[in-house]
Amino acid sequence: MSERALRGVSAAPGVRSGKAVVLDREGTEDQTAVLPEQRPHELERALLALKTTAAELETMTSTLRKMGMDDDADIIETGILIANDAGLIARVEALVIGSGRPAGHALRAAADQSADELAQLADPLLAERADDVRSLGRRAAAHAMGLTPAAAGGVLVARTLGPADVADLGLGANGVALAGGGVTAHAAIVARSLGIPMVVGLGSDVLEVEDGEEVVLDGDGGLLVRHPNAARVAAANANADRRHNAREEARAQRLDPAVTKDGRRIIVLANAASMAEAIEGSELGAEGIGLLRTELAYLDASAWPSTGMQLGFLKPILDRLGGKTATVRLLDFGGDKTPPFLRGATGRGIELLLESPAALRVQLAAIVEAGDKTRLRILVPMVTNPEQIRAVRLALTAVLNGRPSPPVGAMIETPEAAHRAGEIARECDFLSIGTNDLTQLVLALDREHSKSAPVTDIRVLRLIDATVRAGRAARIPVDVCGEAASDAIAMPILVGLGVDELSVAAARVGEVRSWVRGLDYAACREIAERRLLSQPADAAG
Repeated sequence: MSERALRGVSAAPGVRSGKAVVLDREGTEDQTAVLPEQRPHELERALLALKTTAAELETMTSTLRKMGMDDDADIIETGILIANDAGLIARVEALVIGSGRPAGHALRAAADQSADELAQLADPLLAERADDVRSLGRRAAAHAMGLTPAAAGGVLVARTLGPADVADLGLGANGVALAGGGVTAHAAIVARSLGIPMVVGLGSDVLEVEDGEEVVLDGDGGLLVRHPNAARVAAANANADRRHNAREEARAQRLDPAVTKDGRRIIVLANAASMAEAIEGSELGAEGIGLLRTELAYLDASAWPSTGMQLGFLKPILDRLGGKTATVRLLDFGGDKTPPFLRGATGRGIELLLESPAALRVQLAAIVEAGDKTRLRILVPMVTNPEQIRAVRLALTAVLNGRPSPPVGAMIETPEAAHRAGEIARECDFLSIGTNDLTQLVLALDREHSKSAPVTDIRVLRLIDATVRAGRAARIPVDVCGEAASDAIAMPILVGLGVDELSVAAARVGEVRSWVRGLDYAACREIAERRLLSQPADAAG
């Protein structure tokens, strides 16, 4: 059979081969009621899926304990208790027997109902279990539909996946192929951070791929190839081997500092939105987290997340860091990250939080509690003026309860903020330059094209330079947390401009650290200065 290439859009690089694991296909979401005489059998299928899921988690727990990872085992073990919960089982039975829901739908719906109730509880230890219940429901539903939730060595095929699904399902897979989605979707951000190849926008044709069919996913070219020939499979395997060897080399050098050849020390941190990214960054030598995105877990929320919900997300990640840097960004809702309860809102980031001061205090309290064992820093998104930083500090003081205040920093990601960087820096303990949004706004690009936006454009570079100079004048560190920090062309220029820290996708940490060790700081400064002088400040692009 000849090759057939389905064309989409590259969302995360890499070329891998593997058997397709189809999580969605036409008809899977059919919610036709099960006939009354078939419902007892359908309930048996649902309960068997719960038992299978519990057994799967027991195996994972045992493996983790043998590896000495008891804390991680305790987290996984929670899922076993959930699978055997009488209340969850009763909900599944009511949905199948009473409403005629198919097993997979009943399991997901029952888990969502239980999770919603837990999330509203005042007890944070119970409320933080909501995400665990939803994860358990996804796994059990996959078993009920005859799917393997995490297929090691396979290529996941689905309509769409959320960021949590990519971290949960994708880590053991070779890649992800989606019918929908976009390169700026948050699932794509997580995939890039974890080094999982991803192609999006493949259309409904990708759902016709057979489960178990051999495919090649080309995350560089934006293709999914059905019935690949031997040469294409061999090339994909060679690409995977090169990436694996580079990762192992980075792991071997993870304790070596990132210092240029002439002695300039650069701190390399990881961007993260999940436990998996935090672990991957640490494995490759990250000195902590330079950007922990907190909003991605709540994009479908019906209200501001409670203290318990936020502790449930933050504590497992921050507890792993020990005394390392943990830079937690406040909820950056707005724009393409607007949950249902904020629909119609025109603000973004800190503007929305300051309009809901109770929600701001709740998040600050959760961050302070969860990060008490780390070198905690609080990052304020979409800052446009120094008054916003002062307002955050005032709210923070109200929740410290005698504890020392962690450093507070501003994200400089708009032209307005960059122009006022000097004023903002005087109110901050550090600055973080978000090159993705800054470049997009300066060059008037939409998000679909901003991935390839030239951060080296003189208009963008001059704003970055102004921000670095403002930080230097205020004697505070400046980091870059956009994708430019891991761009082979832009990164040396950023180092030459004088940034102190680079926060990059977890999978790129080792590569960036290696690049830093190959740089000459004096040469980088010369390159940056030539760039700044290369054309007039009002040059049109």
